[in-house]
Amino acid sequence: MDHRRTQSAQAHVRSPDQKQYGAIAGLLNVHSGLGLGGPGGFRDPTNSSASSADRYTSNYNAAENSPGPSMSTFPQSPSSSSSANPNQPQFAFPEPQMYRSSSARAYVPTSHNHHNTSAISTGSVMSASGSGSGGGVVRRPVRQETITPDNASEMSGGHSEEYFDRTQYAASVTSFNSVDQSPSLRVEAFAQLSLDQDAIKKFQQGKLAENDEEWHRLVDPEARAALPDKEVKRQSVLFEVIKSEKDYVADLELLHDVFLRPLIEAQPPIMQPDRVNGFVHEVFWNFNDILARHLRLSGALFERQQDQHPIIQSVADIVLEATLGFRDEYESYIKHYPLAEARHRREMRRNPAYQEFLQRCTSDKRTKKRDLITFISRPVTRLPRLRLLLETVLKHTPEDHPDAEHLPIILDLLGDFLKSTQPGIAAAESRVKFVSFCENVIFRRGELIDMDLYGENRTLVHLGTLARKHRSDYTWMDLTAVLLDHYFILTREEVRGEITRYYVISRPIPLDFLQMGPFIGPPESRRDATSENKAFLNIGIFAEARSMYPLVVSAMASDDRRYILYASSERERTKWQEVLEETKLLRAAYVDANKLFAFEVLSDDYIRERTVLVPSSGKKGITGSMVSATTFILEDRAYIVVATQQGVYVAFRSDPSVFTRILDISKVTMITALPNYDRFILLHNKSIISYSLRALTDLAQNKISASQFEKTLVKLTPKAAGRVTFFRVGKLAGKDMLVYDERSMVNTTIHTVEVRVGGVTEINKKGSYVPAIVTDAQFLSKHLAVISDRGMTILDPFDISTVLTVPDFTRGEADDMKDALKAKCDSSRTLGMVPIPNGEFMCIYEEYGCYIHKYGHPIRKCGFVRWEIKANSFIFRAPYLLLFGDNFVEIRHAPTGQFRQMVHHSGLRLLEQTSLAGNTGEFLLSWKGEKNDEFGQSQALVQGLETRDLRMMSPNSPVFAAAEAVPNLVSLQRSISSISAVPVDTLWEEWS
Repeated sequence: MDHRRTQSAQAHVRSPDQKQYGAIAGLLNVHSGLGLGGPGGFRDPTNSSASSADRYTSNYNAAENSPGPSMSTFPQSPSSSSSANPNQPQFAFPEPQMYRSSSARAYVPTSHNHHNTSAISTGSVMSASGSGSGGGVVRRPVRQETITPDNASEMSGGHSEEYFDRTQYAASVTSFNSVDQSPSLRVEAFAQLSLDQDAIKKFQQGKLAENDEEWHRLVDPEARAALPDKEVKRQSVLFEVIKSEKDYVADLELLHDVFLRPLIEAQPPIMQPDRVNGFVHEVFWNFNDILARHLRLSGALFERQQDQHPIIQSVADIVLEATLGFRDEYESYIKHYPLAEARHRREMRRNPAYQEFLQRCTSDKRTKKRDLITFISRPVTRLPRLRLLLETVLKHTPEDHPDAEHLPIILDLLGDFLKSTQPGIAAAESRVKFVSFCENVIFRRGELIDMDLYGENRTLVHLGTLARKHRSDYTWMDLTAVLLDHYFILTREEVRGEITRYYVISRPIPLDFLQMGPFIGPPESRRDATSENKAFLNIGIFAEARSMYPLVVSAMASDDRRYILYASSERERTKWQEVLEETKLLRAAYVDANKLFAFEVLSDDYIRERTVLVPSSGKKGITGSMVSATTFILEDRAYIVVATQQGVYVAFRSDPSVFTRILDISKVTMITALPNYDRFILLHNKSIISYSLRALTDLAQNKISASQFEKTLVKLTPKAAGRVTFFRVGKLAGKDMLVYDERSMVNTTIHTVEVRVGGVTEINKKGSYVPAIVTDAQFLSKHLAVISDRGMTILDPFDISTVLTVPDFTRGEADDMKDALKAKCDSSRTLGMVPIPNGEFMCIYEEYGCYIHKYGHPIRKCGFVRWEIKANSFIFRAPYLLLFGDNFVEIRHAPTGQFRQMVHHSGLRLLEQTSLAGNTGEFLLSWKGEKNDEFGQSQALVQGLETRDLRMMSPNSPVFAAAEAVPNLVSLQRSISSISAVPVDTLWEEWS
């Protein structure tokens, strides 16, 4: 029913000289009343005892009384500024220029029979409170035939008689540029025809019935009849703006009171206590900040409504200031919303207690059976809803109204803002898909694949359907191709209820190794077999044909991993080509800016290999390819020594382009320098010999002759020793050791000698017998890891009875995974092992690696990590493992097995090298040089050095001092890995 006035109240009318709120009112030239801000604080959203309408009063009284800049008003019409009446006061739009009698009485109609020229009488009502709140002693309104005169001089006298013309008044509140003088009526005179302020308060406090919360229900029909239809519609929409804001704030308060606070305070907890804060932050994000903003906005709108109801001048100034204020909060919330919803749904699937909690919340009468998604999505839909309402207000606003100029400004701001959030929303939705993929991707059993899916820079670039055709039976299979910022993955999608599983059908290809084939092949016809036609040759010959467009991708380090895939349209194929090319470029740029290891070419001219371009007369000058290299510092001068197929060469580190041959011998396979012992050791013709290192440098500088240099020769292996195929130097139990092999036809003896000043001393004259062909040895802290054709053996050179073969498959119960790993280890070439944290080791094979415990048995469910290349050697720079294959260096994070980066060069290989420094410092390699002429094909001598994060190189960093001690340190900015790239001197616990 209509809320008719049963009692009058003193109207709350602002005098013309009252201050206006907010700088935005000045921008819009609006006398707007109080606005958004003010020094008053706001209720903590956790306090739900007071309604929004009750709260705004205390918050905005301070703002009204606070000092501030004076605000300009709307431009006045010619009539209002006429010189004929210079003393006439100026009032803010759209109040007609009227004066209130000294009794400050309100007016109310008592008859519904009226005509456009009929007069109404005024009745006076005395309010005991004088606050315009409707309280106090009230008098019955009495119709009167006069209204307040427009002459200010008559205000001190009685009431002059003037008829109230409704047509004239309606024109006065809807016309703003008339050449005639404004009607001499006061706006509160029209308030006679509206309901009292109690109804507005009840509306703001949410105490009216839902059907009564409409503008036309709160305004007397006679008042509505006095206004043009367009103004009635405009006022109705303005009322809807305020009403929607009230409802929005109420929903945000419900979100806090019904969902958020009970979730935090629940006993027993809904989820693990250590997860609550993270969950609340991710799901509810910054909604409290948005609620605080809208408490201010709703308070300002309520204040304006109480001041100006039923004819609200404008809310543009209030909305504009609010829009400029809450942009950051909304941008953050809207862009994060897809992640919030995904986290909520994920918890719903996993946590029955959370499901039960939400059911209890939804059953609360205040929620009207709306679920949590409805409430947390309210901020996402609020601004589009507000924009639509303001567009409707503008539609019903007269052209000469100032809002016709100001509302488009607000609409443009909202429109531009909503458009600017779309990329963020798309990114968040992509993130949701990515998280869903990460949680539901399933790899083949046995293989350990760690793609660092939850890394800081991980993104889902593209996900779509590609088909693959089986060559055997010509059937088709739809695959889900997933392109991440660092991997390309082919999966088979399987939907189970609300969960989509992604079964990886082929090992993911790192983008560093991804090679794109032709994307221009002609389309092929696809015919899918059905239950009716598959019996006919099983090729679906009678099925409907579809065109499929081929594209080719492959892994460049493998001849077996080449995939011909099919897109459903030319447009889709082009899309895949574009995203693959763009993502590969971005990946290459990222790797280039964040190199884990820097490779510097030291020389690319002197070392040459023979080619068909070399004439027969120039063959003597060919050095041959490099096989081993070492560096050392003697008397503060750095040197490089390189062993080639035709001899040994030395150069100054400051000028590595000029080499001097110091030994004209062939069949040198390994060299090293021990400056502390003045020895240069080399493996020549299956025997280990050494020279004075000082004599070597003197020979290089022509200070001594070759014969004098030969006098420093010392043979380190006895005459009766068998063939020696390798040697290694390193530290064992705190001593400097040299280890070499003595090979017979089917077995090997490992000799360990201690290096001392003046010679070497063998630890065990008999050596350690190994019934296998040993190919290499590694120094652990107390033991030796001996690599042979039968795997790896751990032995103690001080106690030859202590021997252990690893991985040890004899312990524990047999199972399929262990048997499969054992078969792989037995059939693969062993390269070595590296230590990783927690007392574990990684065993390195040419095609994969596996993890073992300090006692030798396999761990991590007997899984293995497969390399992208076929490795023939490796080095370890904690925590990174560098695998060297033909033309490639593959860099992996040893503790996790994650692929990190790749280096590609033709003819790339690691030069044989060993030193007492162990797994630290620089390393040397070679690759095919850029010169190929009559002097032969050049071989580039390359130095590899681990980089450091620039953020770790501050003077306060513990790495800073150590980094300064490394000569020619190359520091490139790169991301910090999950485990620091700084080598840590850890005493690895080994077998006893």
